[in-house]
Amino acid sequence: MLDICLLGLRIRVVCQGRGTVDAELRGVYGFFDCGVGVRAEIYAGCCFERAKLLLRVQVMPSKMLSTAYESLSSLLEAGVPLIRSLKTVTAGLRGREKAGFLSVTTAIEKGTPLSEAMAGRGKVFSQLEIMIVGAAEASGNLAESFTLLGKWHEFSRRIRRRLWSGLMLPIFVIHAVAFVVPLPALIIGGFDFGAYFRTASRVLAVPYLIAAVIIGIIVLTPQTGIARRMLDRISLRIPALGRGIYYVALSRYCWVFHMTCKAGMPMTECADMALKVVGNAVVVELFRPTLASVKAGNAFSEGLNSKLPPEFLEPWRIAEETGKLDEVSERLAVRNGEKAEFWFREFAIWFPRVVYLILMIVLAIIVIRQFMSVYIGALSA
Repeated sequence: MLDICLLGLRIRVVCQGRGTVDAELRGVYGFFDCGVGVRAEIYAGCCFERAKLLLRVQVMPSKMLSTAYESLSSLLEAGVPLIRSLKTVTAGLRGREKAGFLSVTTAIEKGTPLSEAMAGRGKVFSQLEIMIVGAAEASGNLAESFTLLGKWHEFSRRIRRRLWSGLMLPIFVIHAVAFVVPLPALIIGGFDFGAYFRTASRVLAVPYLIAAVIIGIIVLTPQTGIARRMLDRISLRIPALGRGIYYVALSRYCWVFHMTCKAGMPMTECADMALKVVGNAVVVELFRPTLASVKAGNAFSEGLNSKLPPEFLEPWRIAEETGKLDEVSERLAVRNGEKAEFWFREFAIWFPRVVYLILMIVLAIIVIRQFMSVYIGALSA
């Protein structure tokens, strides 16, 4: 009996034949389902041509599309047919992602192209994914495109996780402090739990109101126009966080440009698609002239704004001259992503400290006020 991790799925392999399976597995096919014993054939190393196995699969649920795309890429590179690959990957998904992949698999079995099948599940697959898969279908680079999409989703997940790591502890501390602030008055003035919870609610109302206003401004502001540019400009000026947002925008542009290039899309569509996913109107304006430059038949780099970092401009220009723009854009995406993670990490370190300082000041003021009220009451008595 062997426990192995294959393509992100945790499976338990029970051999029902002679000998053992070679450690270097080169591929697998068969439909795996949770808790169901199914026959499959695993292609082993040079020791055996085929080894008959009974697989009892225990799928570790994951909602991450990055894992699904990486698994699809590995299966397709191993020569597994697309439909069988989709069924294998679907078994490891849950919820909306699983429903989306099931729907795509059913549509493909009826003869629908993969990109059209994905377009019918807009809540699971973004327009970027649909366009890249469509271009990859035409060029025959599906496996490589799935690898790139997996990297893209993994990058997005890391950035979100880094941001939340800087927010979760302050949120917890604020809620804890909200129930600590009323304690002096509760102890001095008598145990009135109704007043205690009302005071705690009023304390929590302030950060909730601030958060609601910020979220409302972000959500309700149009995606284009002066208001969006003003909001994005302000976000870039937030210490540490602004630098992270800036480098994320550069990395997103490079990642999408690289993926669309590798998928075989025309240069104008690569530039246009990359602009749509930058996520910051100020940074978009730095890249917008490139689209006009390409449409006019000029070099892509002629449209790059001089306000972009020199370590971004020079490699891009040299890559365009040498014909290695797809490789350099990937390196720039990784490099700027690392810079973004660094600044988000700095934000995650300093933001809680700022929150703690503010809370300490507020608590000190409350303690002094309570002490003065008790002291003045004692003097008057």
